Amino acid sequence: MKKSFCEWQVGAGFILFILPFFVSAAGFSDVSASSALYPATEYLKSQGIIKDADKFDPDRKLTRAEVAKVLVAPLVKPEELAKITTSEFSDIPAGQWFTSYVEAARSLGIVDSAPKFNPHAPVTKAAFMKMLLKSKKIDYNGAFSDFTQPLSSDVPNTTDWFYPMMRMALASSMTAVGTEGLLNPSQEITRGQMAFFYYRLDMYTAGRRTQALLSQAETDIGNVLQMLDKKELQQAEWASARAVIAARGALAAKPDEPIVKGAMKISEGFQSLVVGYKAGAEGKLDLAISASKEAYSSAEKAKAFSPGLSVIAGQMQTIAGNMAAEARKIKAQPTPAQ
Repeated sequence: MKKSFCEWQVGAGFILFILPFFVSAAGFSDVSASSALYPATEYLKSQGIIKDADKFDPDRKLTRAEVAKVLVAPLVKPEELAKITTSEFSDIPAGQWFTSYVEAARSLGIVDSAPKFNPHAPVTKAAFMKMLLKSKKIDYNGAFSDFTQPLSSDVPNTTDWFYPMMRMALASSMTAVGTEGLLNPSQEITRGQMAFFYYRLDMYTAGRRTQALLSQAETDIGNVLQMLDKKELQQAEWASARAVIAARGALAAKPDEPIVKGAMKISEGFQSLVVGYKAGAEGKLDLAISASKEAYSSAEKAKAFSPGLSVIAGQMQTIAGNMAAEARKIKAQPTPAQ
């Protein structure tokens, strides 16, 4: 493969997605300038979302009260917050540092109204993403709503309450699977993870995460090939779905970029290969042949959109051709006499 998705620059004058809008002269003492977290913390600081201080404590668990402050701070002026002295939540007493932030979050619809808020409880990844997306007024239920495919072993059910958030998180490059193949929606997140998620979402809405999404799609295509080689078809299905939603996110951000349109077709083609491989394993030979044809056609479209994808498209066509030929060979075998 001569060039991968992530080696191609997207758009004239495109800036590397890791650069923040603003970098201060001095960062946090526990987040070095060489850290992957540095652009995120400096961006949040520049936006007034977190305060300038000596330490950031990136590994400390994030509480629900802290989430309320992070999300409300850029939305409500300090003088308006000062007017809020009580809360409708029964466990939010007057006079606490978080009282105004929690009540403002409730009134803005960022958090759900309920008898209790549990301000000192840790926040999970899915819960934070739900609140973050609400604070940005992003319709996570409507976005990519036609995409309803399981994403991992811990996001296998598309009817789970957290599914739309995890779908949007993948489409915006907020998150990706780890080496264990999990999305961890119930994981209690740290302050560092919060900074990453917030920063990446803002960069995505600014059109500055397209390359990251192409890289994400390519990684999961690699996972597809590994899983097919191991005959782990369920894992391959999940990986192919993640590649498609990452490519969909890139396409939504850069709909006219040839490399992005080509990457979309490559991702769809590999998903067709998974369908064909599974169909062949189940003896559904006509479906295997049909899926192989779809993969081959997707590769042709990818090459037309972006000739630089010819190598990976050619590899996909080779796999599709071999799969179809094997299915036809099996079909041609005489039926055993009864």
